Amino acid sequence: MKKAYVFLALAGLLVCHARAESNISEKQVEIMNKLLATYTQQAKVEFKEEKGRGAVSDKPFTAAEGRRFYLVRRTWQSGDFTCSGCHTDDPKKVGQHIETKAPIKPLAPSVNPDRFIDAQKVEANFTSHCMDLHDRDCRAHEKGNLITYLMSVK
Repeated sequence: MKKAYVFLALAGLLVCHARAESNISEKQVEIMNKLLATYTQQAKVEFKEEKGRGAVSDKPFTAAEGRRFYLVRRTWQSGDFTCSGCHTDDPKKVGQHIETKAPIKPLAPSVNPDRFIDAQKVEANFTSHCMDLHDRDCRAHEKGNLITYLMSVK
């Protein structure tokens, strides 16, 4: 339990540092901190309960792993899918929906003040997009890594 508080404190420091160097709003920082705390706890449970059966990791979230997750191609149902397929390789840029061709606002919170301002909406988007890309909900560790990566994008 004590380790969890230390980790959360360190995550908070990283977010404060990210806030100081970017345009991420206080509301976005608050929501992302809340999500990271939730995903930290969920990842520990997933790893403990599912070790060897799909659990990702019990290690701290990293931007590098989040970027890897964002760019990795997944092939299933005769398709080739990636987060960056709609959101572009640079999450600061406007994306385009793969089917409708409608523009998608940048995913990076540093350039889009509408991202990460509602935790329920974030979770709903994760569920929807992860089903599209993985045919399953994303693991807590994957979500935490992706948020950590997006927070690092300046």
